[in-house]
Amino acid sequence: MSLTQFAVPTAVAVPGMTVRELFTECVRADVAGLPFRAASGEFAGKASIRHVLREVCIPQAMIDHARLLGDDIEALRFPRIRKQWLLEQTIDDFILSDAAIVTPASPLAKALAIMESHDTTYLFVIDADNKYYGTLSIVSLARRLLKPDP
Repeated sequence: MSLTQFAVPTAVAVPGMTVRELFTECVRADVAGLPFRAASGEFAGKASIRHVLREVCIPQAMIDHARLLGDDIEALRFPRIRKQWLLEQTIDDFILSDAAIVTPASPLAKALAIMESHDTTYLFVIDADNKYYGTLSIVSLARRLLKPDP
């Protein structure tokens, strides 16, 4: 069984891509991130919605003390998210080098183990020739498993 049957085809993130383009493709494909292809043509990490929002919208102190925050945090006064500014930024400064990757021939159990070892819910299916097949997420996997066998 090839993992390509579970993968959702997406575009790849490239240098100069805007946050708007990243978010648009991720929402279209219902994935949380895209593989990042460097100018050299090699895959060099990932562009993640979660990482962009964490870097721009949440102060580190809030993350560190999240369990202590109540439901009413109005007194903390965080600046508003500058939506237009954020969407126009390039993703170049938000690339994470740690991307979970498997080949199409990898067993499904290996894909799940790699997701767990990377503490993520998705990974990229890329072969030895650097060909990208799509994003495999736990949701796309569950969706495929729920379909009746042909």
